[in-house]
Order: sequence, then structure tokens, then C-alpha cells
Amino acid sequence: MMMAAAGRTSTIHVLSVIPRLSHLLRLKLPHVEVVEVKLPGNADGRFLKNVEEEVDLQEAQVLLADFDLLLQVTDRLPQLQWVQGTWAGVEYMVDHYKDKPKPSYPVTRMTSEHFSQLMAEYIVGWIIFHERSWLASLQYQRKSEWVQKDIIINYRSLCEMTVGILGMGKIGKEVAKSLKAFSTRVQAFTRTAPSEGDECNSVDKYWHTGELPLFLQECDYIVNIMPSTPATRGMLGSDTLEKAKKDAVFINVGRGDVISEEDLVKALDSGWISAAILDVFSKEPLPKESLLWQHPKVMVTPHTSCPSRAEDVSSAFVDNFTRYTQGLPVLNIIDWNTGY
Repeated sequence: MMMAAAGRTSTIHVLSVIPRLSHLLRLKLPHVEVVEVKLPGNADGRFLKNVEEEVDLQEAQVLLADFDLLLQVTDRLPQLQWVQGTWAGVEYMVDHYKDKPKPSYPVTRMTSEHFSQLMAEYIVGWIIFHERSWLASLQYQRKSEWVQKDIIINYRSLCEMTVGILGMGKIGKEVAKSLKAFSTRVQAFTRTAPSEGDECNSVDKYWHTGELPLFLQECDYIVNIMPSTPATRGMLGSDTLEKAKKDAVFINVGRGDVISEEDLVKALDSGWISAAILDVFSKEPLPKESLLWQHPKVMVTPHTSCPSRAEDVSSAFVDNFTRYTQGLPVLNIIDWNTGY
């Protein structure tokens, strides 16, 4: 796919609800015009996630956009040459274009080193939090009770556990690296064997398609980082987690549809796994009637393991924009066939 020649465009349009994004782009690209597309707001000043019909994008050649907003304006982009998304997840886009002609311009997803680090911090932090039973300690604190017994004092070290990672892209490798710094035994499940030179030195053992039950039997923690694709949806559903190691804990920061809520609750209630730490869900926001909110073995966070922060998004965009203006291929183009 052809990229723009160097210097072809000096204007960037921004269609996003991320605060300060346009401001940071202006600071990082002082010689480029940054056009911020105005979105309607509600009474408390927050942006509404809809794009009014009168928004003019006829001149837009380069667009930085939230994917949900982008899909509202695809018929208003006659000159678009490239769009960079502010999100890492792309299933929203892939599902939209499943039975439609694909865009004629490249669509790239957001990725950054900070993104991977934030995800790794979330996972390592929650493992330590769970193992040391700090929630129980807080509950005793509120009752002014000094308790040194049971799970509060008899906890495991990271070096005594095996953590299995589903998905070994950039984020998975950073998670593995962070865990290995604590001498954790790290195992990885991938659909195909990594190519030569792409193996992660922090992974002790790789498992592949057809070996999922054996992989699950090894893991004290099962961490899903996989994107949502036809191959991953429902991958841990049905009775799959019955094969998991006794007392394993499931952490999901990938996508919620790797297992349905019904199947996850069944796995917890049946004792196939001992707990679930969830940051992503099939439907977001998580409905108030969801059983996960009050389940005694579940910890819920509102998709905050790694938000799209203005600094990270702007830096990733500038790197790709530099390639674009130099006539080089932009990075992280969505592959409509694989779904990521």
C-alpha cells in the first residue's frame, strides 16, 4: 500500500475524547496544523460519543481517531490517506467491516512501550495483592485487629509460582520479562510456534494449539492477553477451565469474550479455578445486573489496566507520522484477515 510522499500533508485532524491529545500533538509537532474536531458535550462538560452531521472532514488526509467515533464518519472522508486509532483493541473495527468492503487507506492501531509496561504492572501488582491477601488485611484494619494467621502470613512468593500467559505479542513479552525479574516460572500459550528470533527469553516453555489443557495444568495464574478474534472467542469457555491446575487464578486483561460470563461463573462455582481478576468484559460498562459484581471470588476493575493516555497516544502517533511523511510504511496496520 502506497504511503504519502515526504511533506505531502501538514495537517492532522483529531477525532477523540482523550483530554489534551490535540494540545500534546501541537507541542510535539509545532510545524504541523492540528485540527481538533469538536464533539458535543453534556451538562457536566464531558464529551458525548457521537459525531454531529455537520462536522466537516472533507479535507482530512491524516486522521487520529477513537475507533467508535471513526465508524460514524467513514462516509465523510473522501481524501483520507491514513488513519491512526487511539485504541489497541481492533475487534470493533474488524467486526464492522466483516461483510463490507475494507477501507482503501491503511488503518493502524495504537501501541507503545508504556502501554506494555502499564499492563505488566497491573498483572504483577494484582498477583502480589492477591497472594498476600491485602484485602483481608484492610478488612482487619478497619476492625482494629492485629491478625497474623492463615493466608495473611502464609503466602507464596512469585518465585514459587508458575504464571501462564495466553498471547505473546509485545505486551505478553513485557509481562513475561517483568515476572522473570522476580524469578517466576513463565509459560506461554500461542496459536503457532514463534519464528526464529522472535522467542521471548523470559519464557521457560511455549505451548501451542492443541496443548491448551496441558498448559492450564501447569499454571498457578492464567493471564489472558489475547485480542478478540474468531480463533480466541470462547477459547476458555465450556468446560475448558476444568483442566486447570487446582486453585489457579484467572486474570483477564485481553478481551472479555475469551470466556462467557456464564462459563466463568460456572468455573468459579465448580471450583475449577479459585478466583478471577477481571479488567475486560464482553459488554462494557459491565451491566449492574451482572453476577460478577458481587461474586465472592471475583475482583473487578473498569477496563483500566492500561487506558489510552494522551502522552502515550501522541508519542505513538508522532513516531508513525514521521514514517508517513518520509514515505515509509506506517506500522501496526490492522490485518483484516487475522483480526488484529
